[in-house]
Amino acid sequence: MRCFARFALAASLLSLPGCLEIEQTVTLAADGSGRLEFAMAMREVTIAEVRQAGAAAQLGGAFDPTAVFDKEKTERELVAAGFVPVSHVAEQNGSRRNVKLCATFADFATLQRNPVNGTQAEWELAKGPKAGTAKLTFYPQGRAAWIAARDKAEQLRDEVDPIVAEFFRKRQQQLAGLDLALRIAVPGEVYMWTKNMSKTGEREVTAHVRAADIRTPEDLVRRLAPRFELIFDARGLDLALE
Repeated sequence: MRCFARFALAASLLSLPGCLEIEQTVTLAADGSGRLEFAMAMREVTIAEVRQAGAAAQLGGAFDPTAVFDKEKTERELVAAGFVPVSHVAEQNGSRRNVKLCATFADFATLQRNPVNGTQAEWELAKGPKAGTAKLTFYPQGRAAWIAARDKAEQLRDEVDPIVAEFFRKRQQQLAGLDLALRIAVPGEVYMWTKNMSKTGEREVTAHVRAADIRTPEDLVRRLAPRFELIFDARGLDLALE
């Protein structure tokens, strides 16, 4: 799933100039099946920058940041990952490209292969801290990357590095228009959630990252490889927990 994986990596690095808007909603049912909804809007200049960044980093394979706008290619790759495509609408509005897609998945194992998130992403569903609860965790760049980013952020908090500060200043100027949202809906009431999310419904939490939220190098590093976690009522679940 190279095209989605490379785009997910580029987007997660929060280094794209100009407008970039991404909204992803994952709805999990009691039996582990669910629904994926993904929407993205980006300017042509941003697409060009992503392509250049991919080539410069030699990420491997054909780097095609416009692949998600191609209905046939997108649906083919979703099917290969085990998803069932429901809809795909792409359009051009002036200098902006927009796409909305929807697909369903039959079980939690298929969600873990979600091509939109790329190959590094990890989803975990385990028993919660109390009987009758479950813990759902999502690492967009993987658990190891989250640990490394957490350690680096703590180091940046305690040290003042002028080189890092200058790098961040330049990156911060490029973040105007950044708006990333992740929404997770689960089959039971949400009891607890990590502080990088907000409870937006009885069974729903949302993570939102905007340019204004990234004020320090520590903020940037933490958003490179975050962890999103929630604990919810699992008494109605119909699947085994780790």
